[in-house]
Amino acid sequence: PKELWRRPVGLGWSAFAVVGNLAVTQEQRGDDEVVVAYELRTGKELWTHADRFHFKETLGGNGPRATPTIHGGRIFALGAEGVLNCLEAQTGKLVWSHNILQDAKAKNITWGMSGSPLVTERLVVVNPGGPEGYSLVAYDRDSGRMVWHSGSGQASYSSPLLTKLAGVEQILMLNGPGLEAYALEDGRELWKFDWVTNGDGMINVSQPIPLPGADGQPDRVLISSGYGMGSAMLE
Repeated sequence: PKELWRRPVGLGWSAFAVVGNLAVTQEQRGDDEVVVAYELRTGKELWTHADRFHFKETLGGNGPRATPTIHGGRIFALGAEGVLNCLEAQTGKLVWSHNILQDAKAKNITWGMSGSPLVTERLVVVNPGGPEGYSLVAYDRDSGRMVWHSGSGQASYSSPLLTKLAGVEQILMLNGPGLEAYALEDGRELWKFDWVTNGDGMINVSQPIPLPGADGQPDRVLISSGYGMGSAMLE
């Protein structure tokens, strides 16, 4: 195999989101948390958007965690300190921005905000893990206005997932206290399953996996976590 290009990048744990020739990630560059767009074929830097944040953690490492989401010509990127940016995909121009931890009156978790934003035709759904109804928050995709908020579970390190189970469209969120399901249109809680990993640490990371049941239609969910917790299949 012939190497096409190689370039240095900043600290961080974000993967790449790719659409066409556009590859987008997040990096720590000095005191700035930066959303960066590269040309996929050449590695050329196309644009950057910087915020003055520097998340530091001895065991987990420094820098942003969450992988950006690309949808409808825009980039939705969540930084480790809770800054959610909506950017124009071609230019990096800021469309709107929120600090989701401030909006939800939530404290950051030990290893920082790590979940990628869930983007639908109308909403951007994130998981600040705030108390008193602000565990999951949905913003209007175009304007950034908060549309609904729901739940009270502490955030962990998974991402919200849109799926359909037993014919019902719903958002699955593997929070610190366990797996929770919410209605997409208004955020009402549909059901939950307790699954606390590592006690007060509440370290749930892996994505829940919807699976088909006996009739071949999705009606089951597999969850799994470390620290000796194991796995569970839910119907």
